Amino acid sequence: MDARARARAVLECIERSDGTTTTTTTGGGGDATAVGSPGRGNKRRRGAAAVELDPEGGDGKDEDGGGKRVKGAGAESGGAADGSSGLSGTRGGIREDELAEKLGGVMSVDERAQAINELLYQRKIAIFKRGDSLVFERVHEEQAAKFKGLSTEDMLIYQIIQHAGNAGMWTKELKQRSNLPVPQITKCFRTLEARKLIKSVKNVAQSNRKVYMLYDLEPSREITGGAWYTEQEFDTEFINILCEQCVNFIYSKDRVTLEEVSEFIISSKLSHIVLSTDDVLQIVNTLVYDGKVDVTEDESHDDGMGAADEDFKPIKYYSKALIPIPEGNAYTNIPCGVCPVINECRPDGLINPTTCEYMTAWLEY
Repeated sequence: MDARARARAVLECIERSDGTTTTTTTGGGGDATAVGSPGRGNKRRRGAAAVELDPEGGDGKDEDGGGKRVKGAGAESGGAADGSSGLSGTRGGIREDELAEKLGGVMSVDERAQAINELLYQRKIAIFKRGDSLVFERVHEEQAAKFKGLSTEDMLIYQIIQHAGNAGMWTKELKQRSNLPVPQITKCFRTLEARKLIKSVKNVAQSNRKVYMLYDLEPSREITGGAWYTEQEFDTEFINILCEQCVNFIYSKDRVTLEEVSEFIISSKLSHIVLSTDDVLQIVNTLVYDGKVDVTEDESHDDGMGAADEDFKPIKYYSKALIPIPEGNAYTNIPCGVCPVINECRPDGLINPTTCEYMTAWLEY
C-alpha cells in the first residue's frame, strides 16, 4: 500500500466514525499540540499552524530550533478542551486509540503517523483534545475552503482569537501571545476579516479599543454593554421609556412579580431585543431606588416548622410606593447650598439675603 492509499484508508476510517458531524473547523481553541506515536514523547509547538506526527517518537522541536518535522503551513488543528467546535455544530471524530485499533492490521505505527501528517497538511482532517484523548475528525470541504491558502501566521492569529471566545482579544494581547510584529498582525487581520473568519468589535468600556473574535460569535455583555447600549452608546431614551411603562403597569395592579413585569415587556413589544430576567430586575430596582415602587417579600409558603432550607427564597412583590419620594422640595433646592459667593453674603452687605433674587424665588416656591 503506497502513501496515498494509506492516507485514503485513514480518511475513510475517520469519515465512517465521524457519523452525523455536520460542521467543523481547522482552527485551534487552545495551545497547539504536536503529537507523537502512541506512548511516545511529544511537545507543543508554538507559533505555527502545521504539526507533523513524529513516527520516531522523539521530542518535537520548536520551529526556531530547527524543527524539521514541520512539513507546511496550516495543518494543525485544535479545539476547546471539551471538544466543542470553534465555528458551529458538535464535534464527532474518532479517538487516537480507536483509530490505531482499526488500522493496526493494515499499516504500521509509522505508516499511520505519516498518513495522518499528510491529511493534516492537506487540511482534510482536524485534530483536537477531548479529555485526555486526541481525536481526529473530517474537515468538510466548505470549511476547508475558508482556510485554503492561509499562511502560518494567519492560522496562528486565528487560533489565538478563537481561544479568546466571545470576550475577544485586542492587538496588544495578540502581540504578546503570538510574538509577531504589529504590522504582520494587522496584515493577518485584513486577510481573516476579508474571508469573514474574524470580526472587530468596539469595547464600550474603552471606546478607543477594538477587540477581535470569530465572525459567527455574539460579543459578550462586557464588550457590548448589554441591552442598555445601542451602537456602543448608552441608550437613555430607551431606559426612560421602559421605566415609564413599567411604572404604569405596576400602578395598574395591586402587586406584581418580576416574572409578570417580564411578560408585560415581552407582550407589549417595548424592546426590539430579548431582555433577560436580570435586565428587567435592573429596571425594577431603579424604580425602587427612585422611590416610585415598593418591594415586599412574601414568606407565607414557608411554615418555618421544618429544617432550615438554604435554597428557600421568598417571593418578591412590587407595588405602588405608599410614600413616594418627591423629585424635589424646598430643602433640596435652597440656593445658599450652591451659591459661589455665600461667604460674602451678609445682612448689611452688597450681597445680602434681602435683595437676593435666588432667595426670593426659593421663598415663593
